[in-house]
Amino acid sequence: MLNNYYTIKETALYLNKLLSGMTMEDCFTQEKNKLLFEISDPDIQKSFILEFSIEKDYNYLIIKNHYSKSKKNFASLFEKIIQSKILEVRQFSNDRVISILLDNGRELVFTLYSFKANCFLTENKIVIDAFKNKEGLTGENVTELLPSPKHPDSDLSNIKTVSDLLKMRYKKFGNLYAAEVLMKLNLVKDQSADNYIIDKIADEFDLISEKLETPEYLIYKNNSNVHLSLIEAEHLKNYEKIEFSNVNNLITEFLKLKFRTEKTDILKDKNLSVIEKKIADIEKKIKGIEIQLHHCEDSGSLKKAGEIILQNIYLISKGDSEFTARDNIADGKEIRIRLKRDLSPSENAGYYFDKYKKQKNSIDTLKVKLKSFISDKAAAEAELQRVKNMTEYKSLVKAEKKTEDAKNDETSGFRKFTLNEKYEVWVGKDSASNDRLTTKFTAQNDLWFHVRGASGSHTVLKVSNKKEDVCKEFILKAAAIAAYYSKSRNASNVPVAYCEKKYVKKKKGFKQGSVVMEREKVVFVKPSLPDPVA
Repeated sequence: MLNNYYTIKETALYLNKLLSGMTMEDCFTQEKNKLLFEISDPDIQKSFILEFSIEKDYNYLIIKNHYSKSKKNFASLFEKIIQSKILEVRQFSNDRVISILLDNGRELVFTLYSFKANCFLTENKIVIDAFKNKEGLTGENVTELLPSPKHPDSDLSNIKTVSDLLKMRYKKFGNLYAAEVLMKLNLVKDQSADNYIIDKIADEFDLISEKLETPEYLIYKNNSNVHLSLIEAEHLKNYEKIEFSNVNNLITEFLKLKFRTEKTDILKDKNLSVIEKKIADIEKKIKGIEIQLHHCEDSGSLKKAGEIILQNIYLISKGDSEFTARDNIADGKEIRIRLKRDLSPSENAGYYFDKYKKQKNSIDTLKVKLKSFISDKAAAEAELQRVKNMTEYKSLVKAEKKTEDAKNDETSGFRKFTLNEKYEVWVGKDSASNDRLTTKFTAQNDLWFHVRGASGSHTVLKVSNKKEDVCKEFILKAAAIAAYYSKSRNASNVPVAYCEKKYVKKKKGFKQGSVVMEREKVVFVKPSLPDPVA
């Protein structure tokens, strides 16, 4: 509605009343697609800025009382208008065009069409300068650059639907006033337009035309929807309505709200995109664990293969690649068991029993991880819904800052487990993160864990209260996590050494991830991860 015919008509009337008799002091641009005129009133010794925008969907002319001209990054334009006086501001050719007549016989013509918005300086209707495409337009007759007006009664044979009628006869009213008419008559755009409907629509637009002769200056807003209107809009009665004293204040506030709404929408989309990616990543991990669980839950077949090998040990020889047996329980169905050629029959049986044991031991750990990821997914989905419901720009900025803080968190490269409201366990992921965890992110009184006799991740139990002795329960839980993230993950009883961080030394020349411990204690644990804290 910014470049609606009637909004432009009101703008021309307002500018004529305000600017007639004033002097053009300067013309410049310092922002893409915006042209600025400094206009002064010698009688009251005051100056204004007339801002013209040709930005797509934002074509307007407004007065600004305060504006700072850049000291360097600007370009002066239309030098031939400087110090000329404004005689009149008017709507040009009864169209979406405003012109400013100057006392030197020249005229500034502002076209406010979405894709062809421009400002021309003309003399006797001939373009002598232009804001955009000066070289290509100089010398043209300005009237020939405007769209040819259509007669409202032309092409009546092409009117089949209400939509056709609105486009052919009432386009200059715009979508908002057309929506008001459709609501009043309970019509939809795609229904047929007979003579009765054509007459009814004509009567409603006549009433709107009468109201526009004595306009009001209204903004209707509802969440991210903002509408500008010069009449009471009954179809927007559920929106918040804001009234203004003149069309300039109306357009200025409308622009503020629209830009804020756009920024809010962009920020919301950005936040939603980050959370949706997080959910997709979690879903990928869940699917991977479910596949592993499905594989592990079929571990009984491994045990059965080992048992069959032992039952038939004298029929198998070292060097065999497979053995086929009959399953008496499953109707004599053939079972084919692959063998390792370099292992003896008993060693092949042991190989299958070991695989069975490892997979069976992994099930509980995988279920804990699955439960944790499902909990993470639910939290991310709740956050997604919360952001979807946000309408305030400030709230979205806070949400974005929270996301950015999480992304930029130097500790995000560690695995973290919450044991309760007092204790957390942090685990390195590789040699580099092990070093960072131990040397940079571990306090002197934190407890440091590492598996004895096997490589594994540095693991730290964060201790906030220096004076408090850590309960054995949490030491064992931290040790179990350290064992899980080591080469001994599939063992049933793993020795884990621990001590306060102040007794962990990294000596000169040690390679990445290497340290020595002093005053360590040892506990024996089964590798596992803790249940997620509710």
